[in-house]
Amino acid sequence: MASSWIPSWRDRLKACFRFRHRLLQVFGIPAAIGAATAVATASTLDPGVGLSMGMLTAAAGSLVYGYLVTAGFDQKLVRQLQEEASEQQRASDLRELQQTVQWADPKVRPQLERILYVYDAIEAVFLDDQTDSVESILQSSREDLRLLRDRAVTMAKLYQRLRQIVQSADGRWLDGEVQRLAHESANAPPGPVREALEEARRSTERTLTQWRAAFDKQRQICSVLTVIETNLQEFKLAMELRKADVAMGAQAAMPDVTELQSRLAAAGEACDELIGRDRGQRGRTRARRARS
Repeated sequence: MASSWIPSWRDRLKACFRFRHRLLQVFGIPAAIGAATAVATASTLDPGVGLSMGMLTAAAGSLVYGYLVTAGFDQKLVRQLQEEASEQQRASDLRELQQTVQWADPKVRPQLERILYVYDAIEAVFLDDQTDSVESILQSSREDLRLLRDRAVTMAKLYQRLRQIVQSADGRWLDGEVQRLAHESANAPPGPVREALEEARRSTERTLTQWRAAFDKQRQICSVLTVIETNLQEFKLAMELRKADVAMGAQAAMPDVTELQSRLAAAGEACDELIGRDRGQRGRTRARRARS
C-alpha cells in the first residue's frame, strides 16, 4: 500500500479507542485532568460541585482531543496508521506469494522459487544501509524488477489453471473424434443426419483448437519464466560487477548502466510478446506509472 494513502475519518475515530493508538491521550489524560480538577474544586467549593466539574472537564477534554484526532490534525497518528497499513499489505503479499509457490505446478515451482530468490537478493541490496552511485542510478529500475517478479507469479498461477484445462480433456481423443466424424459425415447421405454429423465435427474441432491453444500457452509460460529468470540473474550479476568496479576505483566517472536498464525493459517487452500482450498497452502502463 502506498505511503500516500490517507486514513479516513472512520479509521482515525477507531484509533481513539485503541490503546496502541490514542486511547490514553483521548480518554486517559482528560480523565486525569478531570480528577485533579474535581479534587481542587471539592477542596474549595463542594464535593458534589467538584465531581461535576471533574466529569465536565474530562468529557470536554476527550471531546476536543477526539475531534482533533478524527479531523486529521494528529499527523503522527496518520503516519502510524499508514505504516501499519503498509505492514499489513506487505504481510498479505508475502502470504499470497508463499501460497502461490506452495500451490504452483511442480514443473514451474523450482523456477518460480529461483526467480523470487534472485529478486529478494536484488531488493536486499537496495534496502541495506549502504548506498553507492550504482544503486542510486539503478533505483529507477526497481519498478521494472518488481513487474518482472509479479509477472512470474501471474504466469505460475496461469500455468496451474491451464494445466487443469489441458488435463480435463484428451487431445488425442478429440483428434480421433474429428477424424471419425469427418469420415462418417462424408459417407452419410445428404440430409439431417449428415448435417448433425457436420455440426458435431465443427464443435469438436473448435474444442480441439482450444485445447491446443491451452497446451501451447503452457509452453509459452515456461519460456516467459526462463526469460524472467535469466534477466534477473543478469541484472544481479551486472550490478554487483559495477559496484565492485566503483569500489575498486576502476571508473573515475559515474558508472554506465543504461545498457543494463534497457535490457531489463526489453525483457518485459519480450515477455509481453510471448504471451500476446500488445506492446502499446505496456507503453501506456509505463506512461501512467511515470506520471504517478
